Amino acid sequence: MKRFRSRFLNAQFVILFLVFSILVVFIGNLFEGILFDNASEEALSNMWLTLILSFTGAFFINVYLSLRISNQLTKPLEGALNVANELASGNFKARTYEYKLDETGQLSHALNILARNLQNMTNSYEIQQNRLMTLIENMDSGLILIDTKGHINLVNRFYKETFHIKTEEYLDLLYYEALPYREIIRLVEETLLVEQTVRKQVELQVGIEMRHFDVSGAPILNHDEKLKGVVLVFHDITELKKLEQMRKDFVANVSHELKTPVTSLKGFAETLLDGAMENKAFRTRFLTIILNESDRLQSLIQDLLDLSKMEQKHFALNWQDVDLREVIDDCLLMTKSKADKKGIEVEITYNGDLQIKGDANRLKQVFLNLIANSITYTPEEGSVTIFVNEEKDAVQFTISDNGIGIRQEELPRIFERFYRVDRARSRNSGGTGLGLAIVKHLVEAHQGHIAVNSQPGEGTTFVITLNKERQY
Repeated sequence: MKRFRSRFLNAQFVILFLVFSILVVFIGNLFEGILFDNASEEALSNMWLTLILSFTGAFFINVYLSLRISNQLTKPLEGALNVANELASGNFKARTYEYKLDETGQLSHALNILARNLQNMTNSYEIQQNRLMTLIENMDSGLILIDTKGHINLVNRFYKETFHIKTEEYLDLLYYEALPYREIIRLVEETLLVEQTVRKQVELQVGIEMRHFDVSGAPILNHDEKLKGVVLVFHDITELKKLEQMRKDFVANVSHELKTPVTSLKGFAETLLDGAMENKAFRTRFLTIILNESDRLQSLIQDLLDLSKMEQKHFALNWQDVDLREVIDDCLLMTKSKADKKGIEVEITYNGDLQIKGDANRLKQVFLNLIANSITYTPEEGSVTIFVNEEKDAVQFTISDNGIGIRQEELPRIFERFYRVDRARSRNSGGTGLGLAIVKHLVEAHQGHIAVNSQPGEGTTFVITLNKERQY
C-alpha cells in the first residue's frame, strides 16, 4: 500500500509541476505583452487557447494516471474480495491471481494458501464422514441417534430394513412420538436420566413376528462431560434365542426319550423279580417288552451318536461312485413288508442316468428314513409315489404321500431334533425323533439341498437335490 501511495503522489506532483510551469510561462508572456504594449489581440487569443489546451491535457493526463494507478491498486483487492466471498459461501476451490510480490500480491498468496488448506480440511472431513456413514449404514446392528432435545437425527439401514420403516417416519421427530415400543422409550428416558449406558433384552413385535433384541442406550458426552444426545444400538438375538430354546428342548426331550424306555425296563424287571418270572406267559411277554425297549433305547443312542458325529468338523463321507437306482431299490426292499402290512402301494419312476458321487451307506440312510416316514404317516390303503429324475448337473429325488400332512407353522421345525408332528404315532412306531435331523445333516454333507411341502390331510412331499459331482 505504501508503494502504490508513493506512485500516486509522484504522478500528482508531476502533473501539478507541469501545470505550474505552463501558468508561469503564460503569466510571463501576459505581463510582457502588457508592459511593452506591442501584443496583438490575435497573440492574446492564442495564449488563452494554449492555456485551455494545456489545462485540458493536464486534466486528462491526471485522470488517466489516476485510473491506471487506482486500477493497479483495486484489481488485486477485487480478486481477493471475490475469493473471500467464495470461501465464505463454501467454495474452497476458488483461487485468485497472485500479482507482484507487493502487499496485494502477499494478500492474494495468503488467500490461496488459506483456500488450499480449507479445501484439504474439507476433503479430509468428507472422507471421514463417508467412512463413518459407510460403517453405520453397513453394520449388522440397528442404530438410532437422538439429540438433547429428543429429536431423532439418524436411523441406519439395518434398523429400517429390520423394522420395515422409512426414514421420514423417524427423522427429526421426537423419539417418544416416532418409536412405537414403550420398552425402548423407557430405556431412552433412563439413559437421559442417569447419563450412563443402559442395556436390556427386549422382545418386540415386527409385523406378525416376535423378535428378540439386545438394546443398548449410551449417552453422548462432549469434552466438558455435558450430555449431547443418546445413541441406541439394536442387536438382533432372535437366532441365538432360538438356538438356546432348541438346546433346552433337546435336553428336555432327550431326557424324556431316555427316561421312557429305562422306566419300562426297570418296571418289567422288578415285576419279574417280584415273582412274575414263575409264570411262563408273563415271563415271555415281559421279556419281549424288555427286548423291544432295549432295541428302542439302542436305536436312540445310536442316532444320537450319529448326529453328534455329523455335527463335528472332522466328519467325513466315503466318497465313491453311487448308483441311486440300486440304493433306492434296496431301501424299497427293506420297507416292503411294512408297506404290504398297511396295504400301501409304493410307485417309483426312474428317469435318466442316476450316477452321482457320494457315500452309498449314508445315502441309503437318507432314503430309508424318508420312505419309512412316508409309509408310517400314510393311512392304510394309501399310496406313496417316488420320482427320481436326472437334471443337468444334479439328480432330484421326490417322494410324495397322501398321509396326514404337516401344518405350515410346523414345517420350519420338522428338522429339529426330537420334534414330532404326531407324537403318539411317532413313538408308537418306534421312531426316535431324530430321523429328519439326520437326513438334513447328511444331505448338507453331500452338498445337496432338501425341501418340503405339505398340506394337512392331503399329504407331504420331500424333494432332495444331489449334485452329480463333488463340489470342492
